[in-house]
Amino acid sequence: MFKKLFSAILIFVIVIVLFFFGFSQSYKLSLEARVKYFMGEYKEARVLAKEAFDLDPYNKMAFSILAQSKISAKLLDYIEDSKRYLKKIEELSLKGNFSEADRIKIKFYCEIMIEKYKKLSPTVMTDKELYENCTKAYLEFKKIYEELFPKKN
Repeated sequence: MFKKLFSAILIFVIVIVLFFFGFSQSYKLSLEARVKYFMGEYKEARVLAKEAFDLDPYNKMAFSILAQSKISAKLLDYIEDSKRYLKKIEELSLKGNFSEADRIKIKFYCEIMIEKYKKLSPTVMTDKELYENCTKAYLEFKKIYEELFPKKN
């Protein structure tokens, strides 16, 4: 009798849990956000996780994915900005007469990207390749900066 009652209660609890996870919009969205995150679609993952978190602020998966996707989106933004600024630096350096104003612009671009890199905060869950790309861009800006503006002893 006890085994039958225990089994019935256990099956009931499992069904309730499956029902909750299967039909909870918040958990559906957070699972979809998790898939998007691991596919490298960080901005889409952030939107879905935010929506899931808004529906259920106790959804830990949504909160975690929301936090991670924000970090990864910042890394992606850094890479996009670095490409844009490196293109501007290349355009300035290729023009015929390289003026002092051009040097100042390049200094400004490098300083922005060097400081922005220092504010990045990857975690254990952050895509290693994504952060490595940020580091490569940072080192390139640092190299340009040090070549154009060497430290005076």
